[in-house]
Amino acid sequence: MKCPFCNYENIAGSDDCEECGEDLTAFDGVRPTTRLEKSLVKDDLRKLPSSAPALVTPDTPLREVANHLGPGNRCVLVMDGEKLVGIVTERDLLFKVMNSGPSWESRPVSQILTPDPETLEYDDKIAYALHKMSLGGFRHIPILAGGRPERVVSVRDVLEYLAEMFPDAVGIHE
Repeated sequence: MKCPFCNYENIAGSDDCEECGEDLTAFDGVRPTTRLEKSLVKDDLRKLPSSAPALVTPDTPLREVANHLGPGNRCVLVMDGEKLVGIVTERDLLFKVMNSGPSWESRPVSQILTPDPETLEYDDKIAYALHKMSLGGFRHIPILAGGRPERVVSVRDVLEYLAEMFPDAVGIHE
């Protein structure tokens, strides 16, 4: 069986991919049939309209982090030198900070970040990204190149891709 995540050809009946370690049991006998399904399983993350991330250090004040967030940038990556140590989203600011009093602006981002976020690489498939987001309950995943974050893919990016590629499948008629 060919792994839908990395395209490695595994022995038929394998439970896990020998190359990437992903669980293959959900794909036993399941083959994508529609153009939409095939696209999600075959297209890699280069196809998505992802954005360049805003980068901050762990001691960056939350006010500065908040200034990086907006319609075009819904998360900030926290770097300690060359190492990705966390991620902060708009939701983190809303739910972890808003009721904490007037001194929130000067608190360091390290106090609210989500540590050690899941990451992807450009060669990973769109279906794999959606799978990770669904299992983890998050909406943003950094894309690494050479171990360093270059882009961030979001659920919004996947929806934009689907709306553009398959307008009929998502109910958009031109």
